[in-house]
Amino acid sequence: MKRFIFTILCTMSILFAFRFSVNAQRLGITYVDLQRVMLESDKGKEAKNSLTGEAEKLKKTLDAKQAELQKMKDAIERQSATITPDARAGKEKEYQSKLKDYQRLANDYQGELQQKDAEFTQKILKDVEEVIKTIGEKDKLTLILEKSQAGILFANPAIDITNKVISQYNDSVKRKSAPKK
Repeated sequence: MKRFIFTILCTMSILFAFRFSVNAQRLGITYVDLQRVMLESDKGKEAKNSLTGEAEKLKKTLDAKQAELQKMKDAIERQSATITPDARAGKEKEYQSKLKDYQRLANDYQGELQQKDAEFTQKILKDVEEVIKTIGEKDKLTLILEKSQAGILFANPAIDITNKVISQYNDSVKRKSAPKK
């Protein structure tokens, strides 16, 4: 008896999901995964590579400063027995000052990278929003949801327009950057 009820419930759930999927397509309800657009679009990849290159440059600068600090600390430890307490205190004070400068610089670099990331993301999302709007108008869609922001836990992949958005966004970027005759 329990097995029979379970089978009926499963069948009804599948039919309901299929019916909802068909209705969603008929009503023009779709979704797009903007995170995937950011990662897979040409501009998104370009932004990521740019940020990665910038981060590597900044990391090299920080690594050089860190090595300098380590040398200074090692020198203070080696000389600690041979120098006066006043001289040691002066060197330690200089070391602490340089350490604070290093930490401040690291925080500045982190903030700079976050700001650039936000700028890239904002520009790309603005352009992608225009592409999504165009798709919605052209395909006569009623509603386009963003996958993660809408809290979509499950949706039929048939109503996912992410690949279409990526493709049309890449095409629009190429058209804008193509030399005009």
